[in-house]
Amino acid sequence: MTKQITSDSSVAKPEKAFGPKELLIIILGLLVIGVTMSLGFWQLGRAHEKEALNLQMDQREKAHPLQVGQADIKLSHDLWRRARAVGEYASPWTIYLQNRQQDEQTGFWVLTPLKLAGSDRYVMVLRGWIPRNFQAMDLIAQYQTPQGLTTIDGLIAPPPSEWFSFFSEKPGQVIRQNVNLEKYAAFHHIKLLPYVLRQSGDLKDGLGRQWPAANTGIDTNYGYAAQWFGMSATGMVLLIYFLYRRLRKARASGKALDQAMPRNF
Repeated sequence: MTKQITSDSSVAKPEKAFGPKELLIIILGLLVIGVTMSLGFWQLGRAHEKEALNLQMDQREKAHPLQVGQADIKLSHDLWRRARAVGEYASPWTIYLQNRQQDEQTGFWVLTPLKLAGSDRYVMVLRGWIPRNFQAMDLIAQYQTPQGLTTIDGLIAPPPSEWFSFFSEKPGQVIRQNVNLEKYAAFHHIKLLPYVLRQSGDLKDGLGRQWPAANTGIDTNYGYAAQWFGMSATGMVLLIYFLYRRLRKARASGKALDQAMPRNF
């Protein structure tokens, strides 16, 4: 007697390619790909912005020099612009910023305020670098300071960055780790411009001026962009492989079920 298949009999169903679990994995994968790709494009945008900034800085350095004390110089607009100042050095107020490097040697940055000619204002001049004597830490190497009216050529630069220090420094301290221009001006009771004139040229005065080029970190941005795009590509490959495996498994399940079903002739 032939067994009849009724509507109540259990019928095997082919395995679904994408259930709730698989859909969740796909959504998360797309999210990871989208986020990492967006971060990669953001890093590329930052690199392009910095390239434009480098070009702008190069143009400022080659432009006609501004006259400090006469031109309306703003740090935000004229950063790294070539400038010239005429005045007299206030040598007794010179300070030395320690632990500054040049050609992989440790030494001091020499900063002296310059009283502008025909004015009661001063500009801080970053004059150059001198090596440190490690046998006598407070012994400053010999260098020359022009006397009387002098002309300084250089670039408009930001105040020296302040480094972390375990010790507080007295306002009048000569050898120091950091300098705050506002506090320095208040201590000496002078009107000091809010930027620094970084002196240029080899003047044979005992000071080194091999200033490093301003580092805007373009290579770092390109490196981060490559990493993010690499992660995005990896996520895309893994997601495609997952989809392929699920579709292949579902197709195989359907074929196996089809072969197991009885044939009616």
